[in-house]
Amino acid sequence: MPTLSLFLSSNICDIAHVVTTGKFNLLIILFIFFTSFHVIADEWKAKNKWRISCGLVDKEALVVNGKPKKSFNKSEFKVQNVVFKLDKGEVGKCKPDKKPTGGYKYSGRQEITHRLPTGITVFETTIETSGAPQYRSHFFQIHDGRSSGKPPSMVSVQKDWRVRNQHSNDCFKPKCKQFSYETYLKPGEKKKFRAEIQYDQKLKKISAQYFLNDELIIQHLDVPLAKKQTDGPYGPNKPYIKIGMYRIGDTGTTTFSYENVVLKNKKR
Repeated sequence: MPTLSLFLSSNICDIAHVVTTGKFNLLIILFIFFTSFHVIADEWKAKNKWRISCGLVDKEALVVNGKPKKSFNKSEFKVQNVVFKLDKGEVGKCKPDKKPTGGYKYSGRQEITHRLPTGITVFETTIETSGAPQYRSHFFQIHDGRSSGKPPSMVSVQKDWRVRNQHSNDCFKPKCKQFSYETYLKPGEKKKFRAEIQYDQKLKKISAQYFLNDELIIQHLDVPLAKKQTDGPYGPNKPYIKIGMYRIGDTGTTTFSYENVVLKNKKR
């Protein structure tokens, strides 16, 4: 189909003929339709369908929008604010949590998940920690359901609350690197956290950049998804986001709070 610009470049006689036959109006309508379609395709769309990951440690471990989750099910729910709390000695409900990890007898865990759409996705929140330190706690992950090894992308805090990156063994510098090693999520300090993610379904790769108070601190670029079939909560080899607490080496009660949670996506 000719474009409107090509149509207008035709000779005067042809234009007059098209106008008299009514085709000009039709062409304008089609031009506006396809232009509007491309604009709509580029617009951000809110995503807000979260699930509890694995289960609930207790009735105080997960508070969504001011209300504690008292029972576990696979229903989806919207999140604006969410608080995760683990006491000393509490073990997560995922199968590997009861096994020794990193020199510790068990893992503590309370998380929620969201399916990662194709295209460009942005996750934004204001995050605050409180309570006792731990040896390590992941607070944001991009997972693909693999049963062993590190997932494609993770962000965590260490025992001194310093933010560190981790990723699968399939990514190396400079594509996977940390720009700043002097960023912290110290108890009582609110920080803006943002993840900008691109999921290429055809290439089966994920890229992510992480910002703290608008400063780029970590990047994981072109990280391949698992080659073997995986079994995640959204089906085989379907990547997803996890937020919350996945920790080892607990020393007491710890809380991670996420305020003003926003998750949005556009296809290109």
